[in-house]
Amino acid sequence: MELIVYILLFLLLFLGVIFNLKITNFKKVKEIRNKAKGYSKKNN
Repeated sequence: MELIVYILLFLLLFLGVIFNLKITNFKKVKEIRNKAKGYSKKNN
């Protein structure tokens, strides 16, 4: 019984880490896109 609880907790932690990384990567991509748009506007 304890083993099942530990496995569930580990899976929750693992999924949380992956989900967190996806969110931070999405924010970075948005920032990079905004910077790229800014640079293209300056050059034109």
